[in-house]
Amino acid sequence: MKRFPGLKTLAVLFISLFAGACAVDRPPTGGPPDTTPLEVVASSPEPGTTNVSPRVIRIEFNRFVTSGALLKAIFFSPVIRNYQISMHGREAEIRLFSPLKPGRTYTLTLRKSLRSYYGTELASSWTLPFSTGPVIDRETLEGKVWTRLMAPASNISVLAYALPPADAVAPDTLASVPDYLTQTDASGSFRFESLTAGKYRLVALRDKNSNFRFDPGKDEFGVTPTLSVATGATGIAFRLSEADTAAVAIRSAKAVSLREIEVSFNRSMQTRSLTPSAFDISDKATGAKLAVLGCFSLNRSAEESTFRLLTGAMDQKSTYTVSSAPPEDPRTKKTGINFLGSSRAVTYPNLTVAIVPADKTLNALLEIVRPDAGSCIELQFNLPVEELSVRKAVTLKAIRQTGEQEVPSTLARYDSRTWTLKATGGFEPGTEYLVKVRPTLVATFTGARGKDSLAVSRFSTAAPDQYGEITGGGTSDASEVVVEVRREGTSSISRAVVRPSAGGAFSYAFRTLPPGNYTVSAFIPAASRTVTPMTEWQPGSVTPFRPSEPFAAISVVVKPGWTTETILPRLSAKQSRQESVPAAPAKTKVKPSKRKRH
Repeated sequence: MKRFPGLKTLAVLFISLFAGACAVDRPPTGGPPDTTPLEVVASSPEPGTTNVSPRVIRIEFNRFVTSGALLKAIFFSPVIRNYQISMHGREAEIRLFSPLKPGRTYTLTLRKSLRSYYGTELASSWTLPFSTGPVIDRETLEGKVWTRLMAPASNISVLAYALPPADAVAPDTLASVPDYLTQTDASGSFRFESLTAGKYRLVALRDKNSNFRFDPGKDEFGVTPTLSVATGATGIAFRLSEADTAAVAIRSAKAVSLREIEVSFNRSMQTRSLTPSAFDISDKATGAKLAVLGCFSLNRSAEESTFRLLTGAMDQKSTYTVSSAPPEDPRTKKTGINFLGSSRAVTYPNLTVAIVPADKTLNALLEIVRPDAGSCIELQFNLPVEELSVRKAVTLKAIRQTGEQEVPSTLARYDSRTWTLKATGGFEPGTEYLVKVRPTLVATFTGARGKDSLAVSRFSTAAPDQYGEITGGGTSDASEVVVEVRREGTSSISRAVVRPSAGGAFSYAFRTLPPGNYTVSAFIPAASRTVTPMTEWQPGSVTPFRPSEPFAAISVVVKPGWTTETILPRLSAKQSRQESVPAAPAKTKVKPSKRKRH
């Protein structure tokens, strides 16, 4: 390291067994804020140095850094516990109080979250590998982390735990501190360097409190679909899951009025999968059942953890028990929670309805109204309504040169206030449609009625050349594979179940996709599960360690009038019972669509 002026004169103000802090943490006052990105400009020893066993490590930054910020961001692999940090403006001194082991490669990592005094952050995590012997370890591991909604996950900590030799049993639980650590960049990619050759167990974390370990109930996590990962592996894929891995259960319940209950679960669930029949409410003292008439999301969200239930009238003096067994989680056990009844009466307004797309909309992309429901029109009522009455109140017509033509349609419940309307044979591109809803014919569970006036939407659908499509395939030794396509910025997905041929090949096609950025992913459900297009990927767990269901993903771009061809990496059903095998990279190719253009 070329320069560290003034380090010999530092006065140490604080010494701890684990770390310390010192003197000058702040830049001189005055002048405009410094917005220059934070960088490491020098270090001693330099990265890659061999035959060194330093008692002091020095790092120089281009901007002022506080000792507190550095303390939270620094990590040694293998773990070094007994050290002290001293700061002098841009210069850091890390004094080691225990001798390093001979013939070992050590890596100091600064996490990307390290910020300068003015808040500028490192562009990526920074590492300083050095060896106390003549050889430095050169083994690597690399891959990518995706968010729960399948977008690249940046600034995620990836932890590596060294596993015992092949003849020893790998533990179900992990050590409190990992052996190695790295972080993902803006694209979600990560890379371990200077690893000791061997097998590792990897965990990805959104480490909220920067303690380098998994905190159940707090940290989003991801685990590999393999029990172990051997050095040299590439294409390692993680998909983050919510922090709570326990079975779905009601977390809280409260009566908000004489006939309404607000129920919160310990995790988000698909709104359209939760029906009134999923709930059971009874008087705790008498066992008398309380009817559940409606269930809905207040925000009309595709995924939600809190729902509103419309019930029969409650007794304010009674204690009720509500239990639920949502259908989509195979681990769910019917659990109950108590709440007090309410006597608060509510005067419900007249029934109203909004139609999406709105009246006079041109070139409507019906696939983005409710992406997980397919091409549809949405009816948004302000109150829970009865399905049979909605069917009687709705008409759908196509407007052609010969006049208005009735279109056969199907109505589906999204929740008790939200309904989707589809043309039985599909909506024709570039065609004008007319939707009419007569609120007076719609029956509500509250007894409220709508005004005797029509709600109308006349709109045109987008032409074929305004859509793109994704086609592709892959190989798998599984009997069934679920393929998902998700448009960036949405929480809804389109799914298809494919069945590989005897040779393992499978294909998929998603047509009439609105332009935009997409993620195509596929996973193998466990053999014990019943597979449908609603089947969701299972994330596994950290403690005890249970691999995730094998999956692969790729980012693609959909352009109007073009077909994007994709090839996913191979998926193996045996993967979770063995160490990872480097997979061929996913591929994409874009070409003009063969569909007729108008």
